[in-house]
Amino acid sequence: MRSIPQRRKMPALSWMSVAVVLILSCQVGVGPEILKTSEAPAPDGTAIIPGDGEQLPGRSRLADVTHWLYLIDVDLDQETVDRIAASSYDMVVIDFITSEAWNRDYPLAEVIEAWHTADQPKLVIAYIDIGEAEEYRDYWHPEWGVGNPTWIAGDDPDGWEGNFPVAYWHDGWQAIWLGEGGYLQGILDAGFDGVYMDWVEAYSDENVREIARMEGVDAVQEMIWWVGDIADYLRIQQADFIVIAQNAAELVSYDDYVAIIDAIAQEQIWFDGGADNVPPGDCPLPRTEAEVDTTEYRRSLSPACRRTYDDYPESTLHVSSEAYLADLALAQQKGLIILTVDYALDADNVAWVYQQARSLGFIPFVSNRALDCYVEPFD
Repeated sequence: MRSIPQRRKMPALSWMSVAVVLILSCQVGVGPEILKTSEAPAPDGTAIIPGDGEQLPGRSRLADVTHWLYLIDVDLDQETVDRIAASSYDMVVIDFITSEAWNRDYPLAEVIEAWHTADQPKLVIAYIDIGEAEEYRDYWHPEWGVGNPTWIAGDDPDGWEGNFPVAYWHDGWQAIWLGEGGYLQGILDAGFDGVYMDWVEAYSDENVREIARMEGVDAVQEMIWWVGDIADYLRIQQADFIVIAQNAAELVSYDDYVAIIDAIAQEQIWFDGGADNVPPGDCPLPRTEAEVDTTEYRRSLSPACRRTYDDYPESTLHVSSEAYLADLALAQQKGLIILTVDYALDADNVAWVYQQARSLGFIPFVSNRALDCYVEPFD
């Protein structure tokens, strides 16, 4: 069992402010890749940390979620907002839309309230990228790029254009989130019920690791501290605020980390797609460790999936379902809720994923790789 040193204190400024039919609007493809088988803060102004045998309030709020929607790479028009309100989804993950440079005036609080008061009320969770800078956010400056500021570490390793891994322990990056008028306060003010943190795995990026080496810091430890600082900021103002971490399930071996988050959302356990939605999905991962990087596995892929496999040697097509499932089994054992996200449009693949995930006690969602289309709840 691994543990980490006591967390750093947050900067003072951050406390001061701070079917088998999958689609309605997505086209189902057919391919050969079918796998067969809010409360007051604590009185003393500190975040609430559960003791032995206790459960974070956010986990209790997630306990009844059975169907969830993940829709981020899209501008939500009124028709989509109404469709979501009328749906049987228990939880919806959307982008923090007003952080997009062209969407600052979007009526986000009104949309969230409409979903809260729908016939089937929904938890509404804000997608945030805590380990990559994104050039379409309103914090981005035209002159920014790799190395400017110094905490922009490099290009996205999987080919997502306009996304840049960051040295997330730097004050300049953290101020965007924790500072006065920062993103976390905006998320609270809009009425979100939680955050869905992407790129927690930034500690594994080779450029981030190199900066950490040069600066003499432990990138894993810094990420756990960073996730904790985010959770503290939010829960000081709303004790039952939900904190979901996407990927990096290997961190559940750290009890300090498990004590911070409410759930893990693991992408592409069984199927993935490619960067910028090319291909949009239906690329099966190796099912076992023994199949990883074998000639037989590569030969089994479609041409589009094979290009992704060849072009991105660090992509998930070089990781096995077996490896992901081992980490998630430990996460379950430690009491975390498990959400899954797979990328498939083929009807047989979609149905297989939902059946397989639910049999393991997971809460699944399946869509295209861009996550830019509304899909009906799958029963």
